[in-house]
Amino acid sequence: MMKKLELKNLGVQEMNTTEMLNTEGGSLLSFLDGLMGGVNTLLGNVVNTLNKILSPLINIGIGPL
Repeated sequence: MMKKLELKNLGVQEMNTTEMLNTEGGSLLSFLDGLMGGVNTLLGNVVNTLNKILSPLINIGIGPL
C-alpha cells in the first residue's frame, strides 16, 4: 500500500491564485493581456488561411461565398 506524501511536512506551502500569478512574474491583467494577444494571433492566422484558400476560388469565377 502506498503512503500519502504530505507536502506540508516537507516545507511546501500552498499558494492561492494571486500568489501563483505574482510568482510567475505577472499580474492578472498581464495574464489577460497575454491571453487576448494569443486569441488575436490565432484569429488573425485563421482569417489569413481562409483568405489564401478562398481568394483563388473567388478569382476563378465561382463568386463570393
